[in-house]
Amino acid sequence: MAKRLSKALRGKRRWVGIECLAQFESRSLFEKHLSEVLQALDESHSIRLMDFHPAHSEVALAAVSVLKDSEGCGFAILQIPHPAYQNVRLLLESEDSLLTHGLRSLTSSGKIRLVRERLALPSPKRNR
Repeated sequence: MAKRLSKALRGKRRWVGIECLAQFESRSLFEKHLSEVLQALDESHSIRLMDFHPAHSEVALAAVSVLKDSEGCGFAILQIPHPAYQNVRLLLESEDSLLTHGLRSLTSSGKIRLVRERLALPSPKRNR
């Protein structure tokens, strides 16, 4: 069995919580749109969609009641490699990002747990 890399040698990443328009009703539609929006970035292939909750889901409706300013929106969490983080952040944090791309960054962190807490999203059940 291969020796595990130390924490310092593993790839660094950031987790970004975003809101998306209600038009994205499935994960596959959202992934397709996300790849179109991020294709201008060199490292768009390494950005991963970790969580997606469409606007009509119970989880998204509960999150909207907590956040209060994201009415009728769905939520997603992206895993972004550290080198691509600044470019993605500039793209998704602009004021008209929700109108232009249908996506807007709400929060980011080095820990996915913190992003889920800030967006009031539950962590998925672990299968053991």
